[in-house]
Amino acid sequence: RFKVTVQNTWEFWNAHKRQFGAFVAYDGARCSTPVCKDIYHQYGFIVGCQVCDTTVAAYTSKSQTNWNCDAGSKQCNAPLWYSLPGPCPAEGLANKDIDATGTQEDVGSFKSPQCVKRMPGGHCDAANGAPDCTYNYEEAGEIMLDELVGIDSYNEFWNTSYTKCARKKAQGKLDDDEECIHNKEYVPFLDKGVGMDFWNGIHDTDKCTERMEAARHLFKKKYPHFEESLPEPACEFDMYYDGEFDWPINHSSAVAPVHADWWEKRMSSQ
Repeated sequence: RFKVTVQNTWEFWNAHKRQFGAFVAYDGARCSTPVCKDIYHQYGFIVGCQVCDTTVAAYTSKSQTNWNCDAGSKQCNAPLWYSLPGPCPAEGLANKDIDATGTQEDVGSFKSPQCVKRMPGGHCDAANGAPDCTYNYEEAGEIMLDELVGIDSYNEFWNTSYTKCARKKAQGKLDDDEECIHNKEYVPFLDKGVGMDFWNGIHDTDKCTERMEAARHLFKKKYPHFEESLPEPACEFDMYYDGEFDWPINHSSAVAPVHADWWEKRMSSQ
């Protein structure tokens, strides 16, 4: 869990009168949305957001997160996800280099020093709205999913519980009608787990709320000095307009870049 502070650029505000830009996709630390370069070139390294679809999973926020919704609908409190641009968004791991099961990926090794210098990203010590200083974050604790869902030993849950049962079955120690099951946390087409029920009912608002509360309470138990939760600012991005990336940049009230010549040399060799 991270506590994030965001202040996007005046250049973006002057054009849109919005706090957030659009969410852009990052894969292997590389921005894969076609307009990434245009966005960052025009407005600096702004943070983007996107509203999630509550028909996919019925999780909702305690506070309103979306204004483009029917009043009173679940979509007004939909979950959000964000894109926070790091250094050198043009470079990163290619799909062939991504290890889906790995625990360590050195994405920095796929970014050239020249690119990192030219495109430092938006992270800084204290976000102030400069094109290269739009967000900062601090770690706010972590919880383990096994503890949250009540799994004491994942190896026992996933592997050995089944093999022990199968061995007893082969030895004739179980009744013929007693079936060995392979535990699963969640099976999408069943909308429930096998051998556990924590994730049952992905479309059930009450059950999704109970899961969110369980996570909040576990965080609070482990980190009592942190707030249990913070309200999420609404994702109010509208759209990118036709031709806007060719508009003159409006620097009114703007904050100077941390890297003084950033606007003149931004992404110059990309």
